[in-house]
Amino acid sequence: MHHAIRAVLVAAVLSVAIAAPARAEELRIAVGATGDNGLINGMKRFATEIEKATGGRYTGKVYEQVLLNYAETMAGVRDGVADIGYVIPAYARGEFPYGNLVVDLATAGINPVAVAGAANDFIVNCEKCIDEYRRQNQVFLGTSVIGPYYMMSVTRITEPGDFAGRKIRGFGPFGRWVAAMGATPVVLSANDTYEAISQGQLDGNTNTMDSLAGFSLGEVTDYVLDVPIGVYIGNNMFNMNRDRWNELSDADRRAFIRVGGETVGWSTVVYWAENRALLENPASVGVEVVQPSEAVRRASEEFRASDLQTVAQLNREKFGLADADTQLAILMGMVDKWAALTAGVDTDSTDAVSRLFLDEIFCKVDPSRL
Repeated sequence: MHHAIRAVLVAAVLSVAIAAPARAEELRIAVGATGDNGLINGMKRFATEIEKATGGRYTGKVYEQVLLNYAETMAGVRDGVADIGYVIPAYARGEFPYGNLVVDLATAGINPVAVAGAANDFIVNCEKCIDEYRRQNQVFLGTSVIGPYYMMSVTRITEPGDFAGRKIRGFGPFGRWVAAMGATPVVLSANDTYEAISQGQLDGNTNTMDSLAGFSLGEVTDYVLDVPIGVYIGNNMFNMNRDRWNELSDADRRAFIRVGGETVGWSTVVYWAENRALLENPASVGVEVVQPSEAVRRASEEFRASDLQTVAQLNREKFGLADADTQLAILMGMVDKWAALTAGVDTDSTDAVSRLFLDEIFCKVDPSRL
């Protein structure tokens, strides 16, 4: 009888052990800002969808600006301070020369969805890009595209002469636009821009309309110039620490790639819609949209047309990419490809865009290549 009871108890314990799910691994997901927009909400969506896609094996906790700021996130993901982070290659040009070649193509288009498709398609098929992430102990899981960027300023700037003597935050192609307009570009982290403007060290900023709310820049600037400069391609939303990635099963790696691709599509569409709404209602973020003079509009268009050649030269001569022309030709081919692919898709539909990104890019990615 004693043995029978013991057998029953052992069986009961085993059945509970088998039925009990393994304890979920909670991932630390860092983003260097806080707010209610398509990018921050995309980070939260990623955490939710990862839990679903892995059957609860992995959950995520999003740390908004409290774990790492934007400038710290690259090293933080590399070193395992965060498991996943919103990494901005422009803050680490030396570590991501090919990644920044993509960032430099801001003037290739002003439709964020089409450019996002081209950028992701290029990166996942660019071995030199993937090698950069490997060297930084990271895995690339998708980049969103935001924009267009506009100039916001303390004083009204609409004529060529208004730019003279002004210091405007702008890096990469946006800094080149600032210089082409006759002002002085200043490279500064987005997190530090509010203080620099409020203390009079900067006269303005180039960024998306949402930054007026997300970084409270509507409190320290009064005007937005209605000239779209270009889109920003450098938002690696879900770079993953490679040590953590190596712990995943092949099925879970595929789930992470799929969720990353779906979410960058979702975030790109949502953020673009939010920014169009702010441009239509600028008073909601405390600014006035002003129209450029014909001379300023023409100068901006000339800059956009010529900047792609500047990108090739800069990357060859300043940043040491001997194959810059070849890589740019591939990138521009991707831009043309995605202009055609998105022409027949409702780019206001998160479902349609996410499905297109998955079908054309992320579902084709072999996890072992990352």
